[in-house]
This record gives sequence, structure tokens and C-alpha cells, in this order.
Amino acid sequence: MKDRITRRSFVKKSGVVGSLTSMATSMPAFGRTPDLKADSANPPEISASVFPWDLADEGLEKVLDNLEEMSGANSIYMCNLSQKTRPFRGGDYPHNPVRKSYTCEDCRVYWQPDMKYYGKIKPLRTEREFLAKTDWVKAFRKATAKRGMKTGVELFHAWIDPSRFAKELPDSIQINVFGKPVITHNYQNPAVCHNSPAFQEYAVGLYSDLAANYELDYIQTCLIPYVLPTKYLTQNLPPDPIEWALVAAEKGGCFCGHCKAAAKKSGFDLEEARKELLILAKQDKQPILDSGILAEEYLKQNPVLKRWLDFRCESVNNLYRLTSTAAKSFKPDIDIRWNHYTRTHSYYSGVDLPSFMNHVDSIRANAFVEHQDNMKLVYDKVKYLENFEKVAGERVHWVAALDIRGKDPSILEKSAELSSYTGCDGYALSHYGGAPFENLKAVKRGLLKSKWAAYFK
Repeated sequence: MKDRITRRSFVKKSGVVGSLTSMATSMPAFGRTPDLKADSANPPEISASVFPWDLADEGLEKVLDNLEEMSGANSIYMCNLSQKTRPFRGGDYPHNPVRKSYTCEDCRVYWQPDMKYYGKIKPLRTEREFLAKTDWVKAFRKATAKRGMKTGVELFHAWIDPSRFAKELPDSIQINVFGKPVITHNYQNPAVCHNSPAFQEYAVGLYSDLAANYELDYIQTCLIPYVLPTKYLTQNLPPDPIEWALVAAEKGGCFCGHCKAAAKKSGFDLEEARKELLILAKQDKQPILDSGILAEEYLKQNPVLKRWLDFRCESVNNLYRLTSTAAKSFKPDIDIRWNHYTRTHSYYSGVDLPSFMNHVDSIRANAFVEHQDNMKLVYDKVKYLENFEKVAGERVHWVAALDIRGKDPSILEKSAELSSYTGCDGYALSHYGGAPFENLKAVKRGLLKSKWAAYFK
């Protein structure tokens, strides 16, 4: 992909000014001094996420002041198409003056969509009075631009609410090998098929609308690809993925008509493959696990399973090829960002990073541990991020996610210090509304001990 957003071009795009005359090389507590790359003098991107109701309740400028001054943020993105209640893990908002929590409308947008970019499926805008009066992306972009901050929009886990999905796209729900609808791990909703032409048209519309009308620096998404049980998404250093291989066809999709048609075009008979995969799904898996076989060998023994997993990755790649191409046709330098919440072994949920990176410009590497109040997990996270750098470092600009909603600021501070040495190009702080101000300040303290310390003094 030409004109890719790399760590070397980020500084030019970000509007962050400054030169580093002396690099502060704080020694990570866990080991050797890292080898800093030649481009480590570039200022990091410190991005942070907000929701529209954060801005409405606390005031747009006040929220930006808090993030910029307390945490050192220079890049802000607004979440759209979200679901359920926030704060996500329960409890009350720590500093919202209007409400203790907020239950949002499922999968709504907070900009004024231009319907010429959409086909059968059109986005639904918020109907809440305190939000509906404002084009929040427009107001947000105007405010961040004045500050020289990078500006983005995130399209959340699901892009169409479940009730509309079942009514308007019943043939586009992912189907597992048993012919049952696939249910997402986080919101217990049906998962959308990436090969559905109607959904692809809608996805292209979202990206085109935002790129054409809002002068954004990046569009980020964490749209669920293919589903695996939750425990496989939350481990930074998981074991060999043999369990992933054994349950992929029963826990995830897809075997719908759209997938069969797409597979046929590539010379893959999905219906015949389903018959063999059904046998594998029905087998007693415990003896296989007890045998000690590794996933790589298991896939060699079952090439149809490997071909099906490859097909899923090809389907995800195709969706992001379509959305990226569409967005860049309106704004060639827009950064298409993937929120890599699947962490390791993402191949088993449809994201083959080496090929997927041909269709995105940057990645938010999710490895939330800071909320668990366990310092050991910070060191596990560092190892994970070091491994991620080996895969993605020279291909894309990438930022490491920090969970700013925990109870122990010292853990967040240490993570903000140590993670800087992993090769990442900055951080993504999630989410402002649920973060105590002391946590924002802890990020800044960690940055002052990081390899980027000179930028935050």
C-alpha cells in the first residue's frame, strides 16, 4: 500500500513540533537497556478515547484540557456505534457532573451522516435530545484542530444494532458449522458476516462518509471478525493455540450462503469442507488435548480446517481492502487503524496480521492489564508488546493500549514507563469517562520516566 502511515511519517502528520537533543534512557526495571531505533527521537502519539456524552456532560474543551494537561495526550478519537452501559465494568463515572453511568442507544452514530454514501443499510443517528442537536464529530474535529491534535473516529465492535440486524439482514448473520447463529463474546449479539454484500456496502459507506466530510486523521475500528471464547482474547501470553483450532468451527463462522458464494469464487468448496469440519467439531477433544499435539501439526493433519481458516482471513482482508480503498479515494492520506483487541493467535479469529497489514496503516495493540492491579501482568504485557513489534514494527505505525480505568495508579505509571521500550510508537488510553484523574496523571508520570521523557518535561 502506497503512502502508508509509518512511524517516520507520523511526526509530519501529527503536527507535534519539537526536536530531541538528548534522549532520556530510563532503565526498565525488568532487564537490559533496550536498543533504541534510529527513529526513536520522533515524539510518541498519545491517543485517548472519548464518548460523545463525555463531551456533552463535562464540556468539549474541558475534556480536551484534562487529557492534554494531565496525560500528555496529543491524539483523540471519538467512539461511535457503541453498545450497553458505561462504565463498561460497572461502578460510577469518577468525574462526570451529570450522571453516574450512561446506557447508550445501540450502534448509533454521533455525526450527521451523508446518506448518498449508503445503500440498503443506513446508519442510525442518536435520538437523545442532549446529543442529537450537535454534529459531535464536526465539533470535536474543529476543537482538536485548533490544538494541533490528531483526530480520529472509532467504529465500535458492532456496526448495526441487533434488532435491525435480525430484521434487515437475516441472511448475513454468521453461521457456525452446526448451522446455528454465531453469538459475539462481549455483547451476546449475532455476529455479522464479512462476505455479505449489503454489509460490505454499508461498511464502505461509513468509511467514505467520514473520510469525505470530516478531515479526520484516522478511522479506527474494533469490529469483531470471527468469534472465539472470551478467555482466548484476554491472555497476553497464551499457550499454543491448539484449543483455538479445535473450537473455531463451532464457536465461530462462517458457513452462510454469502460465504459459500465467496469461497466458490476462490476455488474453495465450503459446503464440502463443512461436512469434514462437522466431523472434527463433534469429536471428543479431550484426548487430542491430552496427546500434547500442537496447533501447527493439527492443521497439517487436517488441511481442510487450515484452508477454511485461511478463507476467513481472506474474507477479513477483503472487507478492509474495500473500506480502506474507499476512504483513501476521498482522503488519500487518511490513516486506517485497526484496534487489535484479539491479541495473540489472531489468525484463529480471522486476522492474519502479515497479510492484514496490507490493508491498514496503523494498529492499536490491545493488551489491557492495568485494571487488574497485578504488577506481574505489566511485565507479561511488555513481553507481548515486544513480540508484537517483531511482527508489525517495520510495517505499520502502532500504539500500545493502556487501560486507564484501574484502581492502582502505580501500576498504570509503571506500564506507561516500561511499555515505551517495546518498540511501540505511542499509547492509546481507554476510556476517558471511566478514568479517575489520578490515573491520567499516572500516565504522565510514567511518560516522564519513559524513553520519550524529553517530550513531557
